[in-house]
Amino acid sequence: MIYDFIFATKELSKVVYALSICLICAIIVLKTDRLFKLSDHQGLRYFRNSFLFYGISFITRYILGGISNPLNSSYYNQLYLIIINHLSNFFIIVASLFLLYSLVWKYIDKKKRHRSFLNMQTIIIYLLSFIIVLLNYVLKMNYLFYIFQILLFTSLTIISLSNCLDKKQRNKISKYYFLTLFLGLMIWVSHLFAYLYTNLNSLFNLLIYTTNILFFMSFLISISKLTNKKNG
Repeated sequence: MIYDFIFATKELSKVVYALSICLICAIIVLKTDRLFKLSDHQGLRYFRNSFLFYGISFITRYILGGISNPLNSSYYNQLYLIIINHLSNFFIIVASLFLLYSLVWKYIDKKKRHRSFLNMQTIIIYLLSFIIVLLNYVLKMNYLFYIFQILLFTSLTIISLSNCLDKKQRNKISKYYFLTLFLGLMIWVSHLFAYLYTNLNSLFNLLIYTTNILFFMSFLISISKLTNKKNG
């Protein structure tokens, strides 16, 4: 009875955690879209796309993943969870690649694009994400997903650091952005550590969940400051 209560509370906490991050992502998407319409800054479109896919990923993993399979079969239940897990990973990789693209788009796009979800560059993003997830499944190398995320956030951190050091781009927002991405890098290192050492206590997982919320909240604060500055 006590075990059932603890399990139910844990599952409820995951739903609240997922919904909280989805709400934060939704606000970021709305604020970024508004800021894009005011400034016409192309990088903001990809930044917006990133958090849209982050939100979809959390809905997939924690909301859809918590739904019982209607077929009521142990085999199909396992298959359902595998699909949900890999689909969530796909959305996370897409989101992280969009975040990276939001920083480097000006070096790749030679002309203004009217579609930010479906163009030649974004097709490459979707394809690369699919390949990583497929390799993760076929090779049974579940840690490949975490390593790829660490490499992505290492790149993001380095690029944002170079922006901080660039006198033309240096400002409070760029410094704040760098610290947020560095926090994201540490989160993915922690995720890999938790995957490799599955016997870690729940306090460590709680720390990861808390820093995850802090990561998304930091982006929300950044975009809110930009929006207020633009409106001011």
